[in-house]
Amino acid sequence: MAILVMMSMVVSLARTAEAADDPLPTSYTISIPLPAGVDLARVRAEVTDLNNRNPQLSDTFQQEAEHYPLRLRDGTFTVERDFDGTLAVTGSILSLTIEADEVQANSLSWWQDVLVAAASYLAGLAVRIQCEGFFGLGTGGAGSVFAAAFCVAVGNALSVLIYQAVNIFADGAQQDWRRWGKAVGLAVVAALMGAAWESGLNVWARTKLPGIMRNVGRWVRDTGRSLTGWARTAGSRLEQAGEAIEMNADGFTESLADGLEEGAATSSVNLRVLPLGDSITYGDGTPDSSSYRAQLWDLLLADDVDSLDYVGAQKTGQLADGDNEGHQGWTISQISGIASCTMREYRPNVVTLHIGTNDMARNIDVAGAPERLRGLIGQIIAAGPETTVLVSTLIPSTTPAIMNRIQQYNAAIPGIVAGFQAAGRAVYLVDMGAVTPGDMTDSLHPNANGYRKMAAAFDKTISTALRWGGFLTAKNGVPGACGPTPGNGPSVTGMDGWNRFERFGGMIAAGVPGGTREELRFADLNGDGRDDYLLVDPQGRVRAWGNALPSVIWTPWGELAAGVPGGTREELRFADLNGDGRDDYLLVDPQGRVRAWGNNFPSKIWTPWGEVAAGVSGGAREGLRFADIDGDGRDDYLMVDSQGQVRAWGNALPSKIWTELGVVAWGVGATSQEVRFTDIDGDSRDDYLVVNAQGKVRAWLNTIGQSGGGSWLVQGEIAAGAGASRENVEFADVDGDGGADYLTINAAGQVWAWMGARFAGAERWDHQGEIAAGVSDGTLEGLRFADLNGDGKADYLMVDPQGRVRAWGNKLPSVIWIPWGEVAAGVPGGTREELRFADLNGDGRDDYLLVSPEGGVRAWGNNFPSKIWTPWGEVAAGVSGGTREGLRFADIDGDGRDDYLMVGPQGQVRAWGNAFPSKIWTEWGEIAAGIGLHDSMITFADIDGDGRDDYLSVNDRGRIWAWLNNRGSGGPNWLIQGEIRTGVGATRGQVFLEDVNGDRRFDYLVSTSTGAVTAWHGNGQVRKG
Repeated sequence: MAILVMMSMVVSLARTAEAADDPLPTSYTISIPLPAGVDLARVRAEVTDLNNRNPQLSDTFQQEAEHYPLRLRDGTFTVERDFDGTLAVTGSILSLTIEADEVQANSLSWWQDVLVAAASYLAGLAVRIQCEGFFGLGTGGAGSVFAAAFCVAVGNALSVLIYQAVNIFADGAQQDWRRWGKAVGLAVVAALMGAAWESGLNVWARTKLPGIMRNVGRWVRDTGRSLTGWARTAGSRLEQAGEAIEMNADGFTESLADGLEEGAATSSVNLRVLPLGDSITYGDGTPDSSSYRAQLWDLLLADDVDSLDYVGAQKTGQLADGDNEGHQGWTISQISGIASCTMREYRPNVVTLHIGTNDMARNIDVAGAPERLRGLIGQIIAAGPETTVLVSTLIPSTTPAIMNRIQQYNAAIPGIVAGFQAAGRAVYLVDMGAVTPGDMTDSLHPNANGYRKMAAAFDKTISTALRWGGFLTAKNGVPGACGPTPGNGPSVTGMDGWNRFERFGGMIAAGVPGGTREELRFADLNGDGRDDYLLVDPQGRVRAWGNALPSVIWTPWGELAAGVPGGTREELRFADLNGDGRDDYLLVDPQGRVRAWGNNFPSKIWTPWGEVAAGVSGGAREGLRFADIDGDGRDDYLMVDSQGQVRAWGNALPSKIWTELGVVAWGVGATSQEVRFTDIDGDSRDDYLVVNAQGKVRAWLNTIGQSGGGSWLVQGEIAAGAGASRENVEFADVDGDGGADYLTINAAGQVWAWMGARFAGAERWDHQGEIAAGVSDGTLEGLRFADLNGDGKADYLMVDPQGRVRAWGNKLPSVIWIPWGEVAAGVPGGTREELRFADLNGDGRDDYLLVSPEGGVRAWGNNFPSKIWTPWGEVAAGVSGGTREGLRFADIDGDGRDDYLMVGPQGQVRAWGNAFPSKIWTEWGEIAAGIGLHDSMITFADIDGDGRDDYLSVNDRGRIWAWLNNRGSGGPNWLIQGEIRTGVGATRGQVFLEDVNGDRRFDYLVSTSTGAVTAWHGNGQVRKG
């Protein structure tokens, strides 16, 4: 390929500056013409990578140079001036545009230094491009990809040389180009751990590089001469250095080649390998759990490696070094959650990556898996640019459906690897095609022979790299970057009853760049029952990351709240005031007055509620707590005094008049700073905690509302601390089990968790798995449940838009439903939207009802097994203010006949008792005052099997709060039960509350979009009193 003749350069200024006193520019562009034959597509890919690697281009310059330990005797290399800029390829012109901010644009010294750095960087990049052109790297292949590492090394080392040489000239120090040339050669070898001196590299260095260096010198000289006026100081330095480079090119390159040859002859090969992946990397499938790692260890030592070190937080297998990062059951996204900190901690120079099997096995967004892999590889090389990443195709599965997905995924991997190679990154493909289904222990994991083949495939690529010298030297890592591990992290002494998060030394959040402890808050913003990670700036603006535990990858939601004019972080609180499961945004003034904005997640528009609390006598912001002390799902207003005594006002939203409850806790001598409220036993009522300066916790369980005994049950010390001070201890429900977890936080906002287990009781819900696979043309919109044959178990119905009904009889515990065919042909003019099922005559069989927009009801009696329904005509004329959306049918009095209920806009309920066969319903008036929730959240079902339906609120994430029907039994009509279901990741529209096992208690059913149903049986557990 033709050698680039850099005889000219083009300098364009955003604002021309010809004289020293002319105004300084806001941008400056240096351009170099590229010769014919250069692979422009590869150059563009490299330029894109360099532009995007760091926030500022100067960071990339510094980062690249740090891999090449070139230090001239009289020179230093530190980019002391931050600058940003953009590399571009326009036609055959390579350019670098420097952008100055307002301060930089007015600093002459800044411009002088940055022009020198930019010219040095561009010159080195030009050498790299010529080197790559000589070796034809665009063609790919093992030789070319490792020659790429050599070209990058030479180009960057020369950038560093030119920058230091210019400064040496400026200081008037002695020049020694032959010594400098040898230093460059040795630096390249040291960086590459023994750059191979075969296959044309020596030819290029001894025959082509001299001419390139002469041209580089001319380009640097001409660049310096063109810098006039205010830039003359930098121009003079570059001109002098360029002339010296041109004059000494032959001696310099001869010494450089000698340095390369000498270094290659004496270099050692030291590998620090990070095996990264899932259970296959961990070693599942064989009794010794050694994975491919044991065989690869032996193969690498046979390859004349001077030192070999496996790294990682896991330790498995029967081999000399069992360290690895193999995580059983993990997906690409979960590995991405630890990739950055793992790379920072260990800084390997080799990563063996086999990941994606669990994505394929679980059918997790298979189409998006290649992009997730691309992102993971990008994370690895961003955190460790010196790292060579060996990306493996997936081994096969013996399950045809999984294998089909694996083949689809594997087909995309070569293109991903090629993209990184085109950008000059050391990413290489490892083909696992030798592993066959006969090499598998089960459908996903290889046997010993399969692992042997995997080791051979990795070794083949590594051996090729060793022959070419394509590895950079490993850097020093940062111990504890992924959080504490036993021996250097928070003490777990005295944390009995708390289960430390099982991975990464308990760390569940690695923090956010630039984030601090002062900014960090936890609040449930999306209502899924798991607290999310928030950062609040001094003005109250909120950025949020959604909780995805057990994955430690928190979902970035961006800025969710822009703050309020005049508001501050000090004033901000989060609390659920309206009981929808989502925490609202509150600002509290020094006297305890509260303004609130309602949470409308995922919308970023918060509903202004104005002042919701006027404060209380003697109140202060420091003493104010928001906590749900009665378990109704709404946080109450508590004021804690200096001795820990607590006065409370019950939440009565939408009314802004809070119910005065008086003193609810007399205090235990603790200060208000020590007192916390959180639910530690999962009964939906917040408990009273005292946290001392060392993070030790004493607790009193909330029994307010129970019959007999005091309001708080002494528990004594429940946590002896985990090495964090009180200020760095938080309580939040991060695993969604309804009970608070113990969190410790460091100054950077990293979080470690201990999950509450002390108060774990009998599980209220028994998971049954999939009980119905759905039907071929089924939809979620058409799915209904109703007991058609009167056996006490709800049957599976599919209703078309015209109200025609097909049914399948319930034979649980068998999951084979009996096809009954079409059981109702519909009614002329009727629609699915109008249709309801309810038992009006008390025979145990649900009848067919059509409801008008105003709540009028026509009914047809069920005569199963006959498919002829008895027309009853209009059975209810509707009620004043009634709507179809507000109508519910539920058996309130336990007589076996469903009553007519109308739910109002705040969840209040009027009821009319069923007097069938009379069509005159008995008016009962308002039977529930409501809790301020929208009528769409309110439903009725029997929790405890007493034959009376209970009052439930279901939020949009499928969480349920309950009030037990106590009408006619003495005491309150509705007994607070708190949250009885934490949700399973389904939306409210997917949830059905029906009795499918015939125990008279409703079960929790979740349907897919096609009508496949998973079930949890309720055990009837209720709160006493």
